[in-house]
Amino acid sequence: MTRPGQKRRTARYHHTARPRPIQLPPPPPAMVGRDRELAQLDSLRRHRREHPRIAVLTGVGGVGKTALAVHWLTTRRDDFPDGVLYASFASDDESPESPDIALHGFLTALGVPAEDIPAQTGQRAALFRAFTSGHSLALLLDNVVFAGQVRALLPATPTAFVLVTSRTQLSGLSLDGADIVPVEPLADRDAHTLLDVRAGHGRLDTDPAAAAGILRACGGLPLRIAVVGARLRTRPERSLAREVRHAPAGESTRKVFEASYDSLSPAAAELYRLCGLLPGEHLPLDALAHVLATPVDSLDGLTDELVEANLLSEHDDVVSQHDVVRDDARARCERETPEPQRTTALRSYVRWYVDRAVAADELIHPFRPRFAPLPGTAAETFADRDQAIHWWRRDQQVIRAVVREAAARGWDTEVWQLCEAYWGYFLYNRDYEPFLALTAVGIAAAQRCGQPLVEARLHSQLGYALEQLGRFGEAATHNAVAFEIGERENHAPTRATAVSRLAAAARRDGDLERALELYERSAELHTEIALPRGVALARRRRGELFLELNRDEEAAAELTAAATAMAELGDANQHACVVTALARLHERHGRPGEARTRLLDALAVIRPLDSPYYTAQILAALAELEARQDDFEHAREHRAEARRLYTELGDPRAGDLAEDG
Repeated sequence: MTRPGQKRRTARYHHTARPRPIQLPPPPPAMVGRDRELAQLDSLRRHRREHPRIAVLTGVGGVGKTALAVHWLTTRRDDFPDGVLYASFASDDESPESPDIALHGFLTALGVPAEDIPAQTGQRAALFRAFTSGHSLALLLDNVVFAGQVRALLPATPTAFVLVTSRTQLSGLSLDGADIVPVEPLADRDAHTLLDVRAGHGRLDTDPAAAAGILRACGGLPLRIAVVGARLRTRPERSLAREVRHAPAGESTRKVFEASYDSLSPAAAELYRLCGLLPGEHLPLDALAHVLATPVDSLDGLTDELVEANLLSEHDDVVSQHDVVRDDARARCERETPEPQRTTALRSYVRWYVDRAVAADELIHPFRPRFAPLPGTAAETFADRDQAIHWWRRDQQVIRAVVREAAARGWDTEVWQLCEAYWGYFLYNRDYEPFLALTAVGIAAAQRCGQPLVEARLHSQLGYALEQLGRFGEAATHNAVAFEIGERENHAPTRATAVSRLAAAARRDGDLERALELYERSAELHTEIALPRGVALARRRRGELFLELNRDEEAAAELTAAATAMAELGDANQHACVVTALARLHERHGRPGEARTRLLDALAVIRPLDSPYYTAQILAALAELEARQDDFEHAREHRAEARRLYTELGDPRAGDLAEDG
């Protein structure tokens, strides 16, 4: 059922001048021996159904599933006038990646403003289905592990085509009408043709017996053929007989990569092994340069060498490896690089991410003192807050992989520092489930390394997130632990924050007088430790409570003080929240026009901050004011948007907003 306001907002997106998104990776330089699969995909595309057409390309690693999918979609992209979207679920983990980040990317590419994208995966999927209804578009979902990853990303329109690649059959998708398209290793003739193209036409004719030996070793896998072909093309003087000795029939994948690896310079070989060692779906070039203690520019030639040998892929300022290549690189690193050197490299990589995360957090949310030290190079790390947020979004999966690696090795200090630094990004992105999981790991790390105040900080962060999800019992448990630690350690900042959380619980339970006392105590504690923002937050919340109690003079005093403090601190988000409360005072004292102006100003400030919760609060207040002034058209519009945002956040206040009236 379409929500109020949805049709109007969707139309706004559609009329925005924006090129159709084509997110495909570059197609392979040659496609050989896949006529059957290409014809089957064409047939599925032409066959009309009442639901999205889903095709699963399935086969072993290195068989060329992704290359086939990219080739087909590239050559048929004109059949999808609304765009071709791409997401990869490749992961080093046994636990595959959540589709929520893919949904965020899809919605952004299709023109949905960031502030309109919900935090919860389910609501993102619902918005994606609603937004793509009637669209003719294609999706390539690469390296899928289980059917649930696909279901969360399915459009609800028969004009969509969803192409999936996976090493498993994903038979569960047959319930969704999926067609399975097996991708087998190439037949001998097609493998010969592909190797001839890759190595240089006519090269194989110089020694047919040796060529046959190479092909047997490659096993019909296009990835192996491409690696060997690239080796032969770049070494025209190398005989086929010599090449086949490096990849005798029946040997493991390691032997297939041997020739290419042996051709590398020592520095490129070291980089290749390092890429197999370090965790994450991609590797930033500046992180690699840090680990190798070399300027990032000096890596250009090495990465070019690896790319030419088909042992690395490069995408702007990050690099990655195909799974088969990565397995080989990791195995070589374990065999050839001494354990102390591997540990040193991993520790350096983890520390690099810690320093970047702390520097990013300082820009994203500079108002809170942190326990992790700010790196000396923080001022040079990011140009501005937007760049810091972009880095978090790009590397979020890698950061989680780094935390898991650090936790597995007992590097608890790095673990809790990364988890603490997640806070600022979370406040704006609100990806709850990854945040909850990471913070729980951080709490355990803080306990193990004897950092009770850090533990309290992380309990407090976890309690806040759980409150936003309506999981109040769990939130109370974490807040109580934070309070107990603050009391035991006699640490004023921890106590002040914990008291504020307890006040919020009292307010939610309807004990407003108790909440007033606790917020006053929080303000006193923050004053004692010279943290004016904490004081202002407590004053704002006391002012809101005085409004509920109709104690307007006290409300005005508290809110005015809070607004002045937030303006001086430069906290635009919290200043807008105070203005929202002050607007209620203006209306109550016969100034509804002034109240509406204040709320619209606050809304203009909040929207660019990508904070759906506070945006919904202002919209709801604006709708209530407009309804009382008989401005029902604007009231319905703002109420519908507030309800949508609250619903997407899973906030129970959504039920308090009627859809009409």
